[in-house]
Amino acid sequence: MQLQIDPHQVHLWHLYVPEQDDAACEEATMALLTPEERGKHGRFHFARDRRRYLMTRGLIRTLLSRYAPIAPQDWEFENNAYGRPAIANVLQQARRLRFNISHSASLVVAALTVEREVGVDVEHTGRNAPLEIAEHFFSAKEAEALRQLPTGLQPARFWDLWTLKESYIKARGMGLSIPLDRFSFGLDEGDGTAIAFRHDLADDSPGRWRFWRMQPDEAHAVALCLERTAVEDVRFVCFKATPLLASVEEFEGTVTRQSPGS
Repeated sequence: MQLQIDPHQVHLWHLYVPEQDDAACEEATMALLTPEERGKHGRFHFARDRRRYLMTRGLIRTLLSRYAPIAPQDWEFENNAYGRPAIANVLQQARRLRFNISHSASLVVAALTVEREVGVDVEHTGRNAPLEIAEHFFSAKEAEALRQLPTGLQPARFWDLWTLKESYIKARGMGLSIPLDRFSFGLDEGDGTAIAFRHDLADDSPGRWRFWRMQPDEAHAVALCLERTAVEDVRFVCFKATPLLASVEEFEGTVTRQSPGS
């Protein structure tokens, strides 16, 4: 089944990684991978990591084939200078697609758009929030605001900030080459500013980006960063998938919060 996506939409795909190996599914998914991808799969020491990597690569290949007439095994990717992959197939219908993918221990989330950059991050919030690293990775303003919160509210705020920051550096396509303390989110402010940059960060256009925070279930937090275009009305379409997209279910209600200024 081919899917249509227009500039108003962001398609979010959710895949829960199976807890056990499935030999038939593994064989079918491995057949979609390049020799390089199969080699990387084999270098993971733990079975759970191999399983998650395989499901992630299989998901991106099979879901892209829902939007362009290219077989899953025929998708080609090229990395930028920072290692972020982009579609390299020459078909124009494929090249207009943009995607980003993130995973926690058990959930893979992929975001798909057309002709504008997107970044997504998912974190498992059932584990203890490493609050101590905020002093090293957050801006001074964010770290201070986090300390001022009641103890019981600090973990949720930590995950909000962490996922938002990750979504931004992924949308920029530069990863951790952008220091996380060079930009700030003011989640308690009502002045219309979602993100602010230090003068030495090479992005002088905070208005270029929109941000959303989401909660697909009680154990995960997701943030999404989307490049602004002339099309400002954004609709999220959310899908739950199984390995190899053997079944796909559209569902509503994952978007719970918009950051200020979005």
